[in-house]
Amino acid sequence: MKSIKDLIYFDLEKARSLISQIKGGLISEISRAFEDEGEFGSELGFDFKLIKGKLSGKEKERNIKTEKIEIYHELLNQIEEELEKKKLLTNINDTFDNFKGSYNDFIKTTQGFSFIKAIGWSQFEDFERLKNIFTNFNEIQRLIFSSQLLESPEVKSMQQQIKDSKKGAENLERNQKAKELNRLKSLEKQFDDKLKELTEIHVFDDDYINRMKMFLDTFSPNRLNFRLLPLDDFNDFQILANLKEKYLVDSNFESIIYTYGTRPNIKLSVLGIITSCPQTTDQRVDPNDEFLIYNDDELNEVQGFDKAFRNVFTSFEAFEKFFFVPSFPKLSISPIAIYREVIYDEEK
Repeated sequence: MKSIKDLIYFDLEKARSLISQIKGGLISEISRAFEDEGEFGSELGFDFKLIKGKLSGKEKERNIKTEKIEIYHELLNQIEEELEKKKLLTNINDTFDNFKGSYNDFIKTTQGFSFIKAIGWSQFEDFERLKNIFTNFNEIQRLIFSSQLLESPEVKSMQQQIKDSKKGAENLERNQKAKELNRLKSLEKQFDDKLKELTEIHVFDDDYINRMKMFLDTFSPNRLNFRLLPLDDFNDFQILANLKEKYLVDSNFESIIYTYGTRPNIKLSVLGIITSCPQTTDQRVDPNDEFLIYNDDELNEVQGFDKAFRNVFTSFEAFEKFFFVPSFPKLSISPIAIYREVIYDEEK
């Protein structure tokens, strides 16, 4: 059986590294298409902006981008074929369907997997987009709910006061500006109270929004996550991946939202190498255990300082569990590709 793939994400650097290790060097047929163009250096010219800057004609640009996608597909197909030949690739769906034991027994075998491929229901989680929504949430709510009250003289008057206050604050000196901004916050609070009285609006406290932004900036800056559920009947088993925006095939996440959506209603496939496989019992050796045999008064100044700092990092680890650190029975992977795959029988 053959398949057609619609690539959404492809980590070119990881793919090149992998195929070079498998084949003992990057395949010349894969690189030749770009090297023959010749006008932008000896390296593979996968920076489309660079290509556009040095080649003339829109048709040429389209050809190069099309050729780039074809090369991505060829690399991906060869990686899958070679990993399967070397028995390094586990197809999660097929393996589970053919597994003779229970679900719990199957989960125990996952720690022996290295490269995996899976198809299932998925979700993209863009923390930067979440932060932007939080930042503008109140204004969007005010816009939506105040539009229902356009004929209310009282609402129109309050809107005009807020508009005048914002405009007046722009050119004021620092002390006067601070006073006017406080007045503006008071006007917005009165406006929100009036909307709550007349509609079902919900707005967040500004301090809460600022705290959420600080929390997201601290623990998940510029983070784009992917979550896939390969087993319909066991939705606690999930595959998690952190994505790099530069490897999105259409260059930005907005394209994914407008094509597949943040939670696609068509199953997607993912290929990658497992980077975390938690078990019911943590088998890791804790580096802080070296201090267990000592009382605090037995540690010298350097050892005490070292222990204190390591404890800080240990406490951070608990925070990180809130942000995409997998817990049993989930897996995390370093993704090579995410795509929609259409399988068909080749005519003889």
